[in-house]
Amino acid sequence: MQRAKQGREFRMPGALDGVRVLDCTQIIAGPLAGALLSEMGADVVKVEPLEGEPWRLQAELIPKESRGFLAQNRGKRGLALNFKNEHSEYIRNALFRWADVLVTNYRPGVAAALGVDYESARRVRPDIIYCENTAFGREGPDSDRRGYDIIAQGMSGLATSNPNIQNGLPIWVQFAPADVVTAVAMAWAISAALYHRQRTGEGQAIDTSLLLSSLFLQAGARVAA
Repeated sequence: MQRAKQGREFRMPGALDGVRVLDCTQIIAGPLAGALLSEMGADVVKVEPLEGEPWRLQAELIPKESRGFLAQNRGKRGLALNFKNEHSEYIRNALFRWADVLVTNYRPGVAAALGVDYESARRVRPDIIYCENTAFGREGPDSDRRGYDIIAQGMSGLATSNPNIQNGLPIWVQFAPADVVTAVAMAWAISAALYHRQRTGEGQAIDTSLLLSSLFLQAGARVAA
């Protein structure tokens, strides 16, 4: 929230003022989690590939800028970096030292290949809080598969909650509920981990998934049935 005072703008303090977040995420769930942290006062720096993340190209408002991208990345600073460049390690480690929190949403194994996994970050910043979101979790037969909200809806059965049927098949719920709930869960878990670190000095590794969020949304209905 911002208000004007004596002709100058000032920012009301937030619960996460002073917290520094390195946001290495794309599309909806991860970026929205970063936006929520920013709204609570955190300084969020979004890292993108040199060509920008794919969500910029979804229904562009102006070249390489879409409404969805702007909505999910509000309140952040931006940085373009090629993690595969031979000289990127120096910059990456400097960012790890700067950050209190690192957020990623790659498939398991991709973060390690890019050098932004928990172990790489923890070697530089032992008390870092690392939050990783995947489609299907880090373990299990589908852990190495990529996926989006619509796929998690189908695999969890959440799509059947939409009463609209097309050609005898359910239609996905179109406000991306798995993405939105996952974003809230990520921001909530990161906030709890920051409190834990304040009390103990310990960092944490947090694991979230779109599939888990889709199942969570149906918990009441499934138990009641």
